[in-house]
Amino acid sequence: MKSEKANDQRKRLSAESPKIRRRITLNKQIAGAPTLAKKWAIALHGGTPPTAIQRLPDEAVGLNTPSAHGREWQSQAIEQLKQRFTDLLLPPLMQDDTRPFEELIEAMRARRKLAVSLEEFIRRQEKHRKVRPSKKEIGRRLRLTLLNLVPEDLLNIKTVRAAVGKTEQAFQKWHGFDFSLAPDDSKIYAVMKELNLRFLKPGDSVRWLCDGKIVRHFWIQPNGKPKESGMTLKQVESLPYKTCQTNFLYGQGKSPGAR
Repeated sequence: MKSEKANDQRKRLSAESPKIRRRITLNKQIAGAPTLAKKWAIALHGGTPPTAIQRLPDEAVGLNTPSAHGREWQSQAIEQLKQRFTDLLLPPLMQDDTRPFEELIEAMRARRKLAVSLEEFIRRQEKHRKVRPSKKEIGRRLRLTLLNLVPEDLLNIKTVRAAVGKTEQAFQKWHGFDFSLAPDDSKIYAVMKELNLRFLKPGDSVRWLCDGKIVRHFWIQPNGKPKESGMTLKQVESLPYKTCQTNFLYGQGKSPGAR
């Protein structure tokens, strides 16, 4: 009888107590993003990336002065911006929906607060360089590094570790501090699993295209050894316009441990 009363009292107190909100960390946001591109965007911005409307003020201000790309490029860019502005804001205007316009005005206010002179920007960058990166920032950098890996880096743990090491050295040099993005291979394995990244396996194939033509082909043979044809990766990276196609998906969906 006493135990039943005690159970009833616990249930009543539990129901009356405020619900505890789970803290959604940056790592969980990245892991929970449904696609590789969205994971990358969150890791790059350190949180939810700006919307298309929120990006408009920065894009407009960037095109307000002469561009190093030349007048023709700038003219085309302005026309594209006009089209994006129309596509984003004409429908809500016709529907008498003020929310997108309020979002745009708020983004313009936020941009003005961040706008500083070149000298002030350099001063802030130098100040930031002298600060040892936090655990959160190191975790963000590790995830961004892994999400930026090219297929050739995903052959095995050794190639992944080499790619992480290059980024780590550049990061250390910029900050002037000695620290590690991943203290050991187990950390890399754990974050790769979190991001749904895997090593390439026999049958995996990657093609780079430029102007509709295959310029590079990289694939894993049945014996597990990689093979390539066409341009080198360095040559492909120098092409102004190219696309990459794979016959496999990675970084997709929600990791089992993400919430």
